[in-house]
Amino acid sequence: MNNVEFLRQVTTNISDSVWPIFLPFFVVISLYISFCTFSKFNIKSKKDTRVSFKDIVGPASLSLGAKVGTGSLIGVLGSLNKLSVKGQGVVEGMVLWGIIGALILIPLTYSETFIARLKNISPVGYIKSTMSSQMQYCYGVSLVVLYVFGFGGFQFNGIDAVITISTGHLANYNMNELQRYIFIVIPLIIMVGLLVISKSQNLFIDTITSLIGFAIFAYLGLFVFFVINTLTYVPLYLDRVIDGFFQPVSMGIGVPAGMVFSLQRVIQTSEAGLGTSALASEEGKALGPHESSVAQAIPTAITVLLSLVVTSYITSYGISNKMMFLPSEGMERLYGFFRTVEHITGYVGLIVMTIFALLSGATTLLGSYFFFSHLFGGLNTNLLIVLYLIMISLAGTLAVFGFDLIFDVVDILLFLVSGINVLALVIYIHNLGGNDL
Repeated sequence: MNNVEFLRQVTTNISDSVWPIFLPFFVVISLYISFCTFSKFNIKSKKDTRVSFKDIVGPASLSLGAKVGTGSLIGVLGSLNKLSVKGQGVVEGMVLWGIIGALILIPLTYSETFIARLKNISPVGYIKSTMSSQMQYCYGVSLVVLYVFGFGGFQFNGIDAVITISTGHLANYNMNELQRYIFIVIPLIIMVGLLVISKSQNLFIDTITSLIGFAIFAYLGLFVFFVINTLTYVPLYLDRVIDGFFQPVSMGIGVPAGMVFSLQRVIQTSEAGLGTSALASEEGKALGPHESSVAQAIPTAITVLLSLVVTSYITSYGISNKMMFLPSEGMERLYGFFRTVEHITGYVGLIVMTIFALLSGATTLLGSYFFFSHLFGGLNTNLLIVLYLIMISLAGTLAVFGFDLIFDVVDILLFLVSGINVLALVIYIHNLGGNDL
């Protein structure tokens, strides 16, 4: 057993142990935070400055560009695979658990942004005031590693997959791992590094974020075309969703595995409970608390739709028609997914997937530097850049040679970041009381 495989097994055991215990706590706390925001704090009585729809689009696009990407596809595929490993035969049941989770977490996204903007305090601020400066530092480091290394690794993996598959079709040549690393990952690391070193990342993000809407529209259009051409499969898919939901496999203290894995992915793809929505909302300083919260909640709903419904349906169709198999390795899962898309939509589908992966992946990779520099702005700029380049280089390397390790590390970091954030937020709300708002 090599070191990467050993670390993967260790991180898998840690993740599978803490999440069944943590998840009920997280759900209850999230419901309480949302209840306080919508009732106790009486948000309807807060009169925000009237702004146009155009003012909301900017912050919403920034948030959407950072959240939507191949990470949502890869994350859901990974959870479906883990569910299969646990012995769940009908993995589609995870979708219903995810929808239930979304009904809890979309209001949480609204609430954490609303409170942060209303009181003009960031997550690191209320974590420090309610817990300690050490917990604030732990939150900041965990969030940066999660975003740069974890989510960045997802993007590297997705871009690697679509380029490898595209070149395989166009040039009829399949690259091995080392060739993919040299000709895809390393040039991407260099490009991102040059943009950050030249301080051009914000301009680049603004440029490609304006194209994200087109990419998402094309991706959804591709899915609609896929469904229209597989209409006879829709009833079977719905049956499998219901059957899988009512025939769960348990883990830990008896918590359904589908519930654990689906909420992990909803948290990952929507970033609800991580505090990043409150941080991203600071870009829309002209917006009031309500508008800022809406601008963050809308991307959350879109990412949940893209990640859960789209990915699970195409995966289910691919499995039923023997074009992909679960359980399987990370790159094999992606190849099977893209083969399924291409089988129904042809080369057009492959082109759309490639554009979607490249645009969203680049946005997420560069957007991670925004959070890094925002949370640790007191550090020397050159040191920030060096640390950032080290993390994305490690993420890119493991995306090719040890992706499953990244996946498990992401789940552990989701536990740390969301746990610290929601616990500090509920203490902060309790300390404020209803009258202070």
